[in-house]
Amino acid sequence: MQGRMKLLGLVLVLAIGFLAYDMWYGRNGFLQYESVAAQVTEAKQKSEKLTLRNQALEDEITDLQQGNLTLEELARDELGMIRQGEVFYRVIDGSHPQDLKRERR
Repeated sequence: MQGRMKLLGLVLVLAIGFLAYDMWYGRNGFLQYESVAAQVTEAKQKSEKLTLRNQALEDEITDLQQGNLTLEELARDELGMIRQGEVFYRVIDGSHPQDLKRERR
């Protein structure tokens, strides 16, 4: 009977040892969890950096598009420029004499 108890105790110690080893070093163990958690944190940081970079590029594109629109508007209004293939019509209201003087120059 005493030999069986020692054998049972030994089996239990080995089972606990195996389970503890598996919990720390086995598949889906604590060390693998820590490794994956570190990889997830790194991936999140990279994603945040890329998101900020993409937003900066989108802002720059928007600024450039608006800049081109602003330049085009100034060229049309101030210099009277038109695009190739467009037909330009100027409507003059005769109620203001200064408009007529400007047109005669």
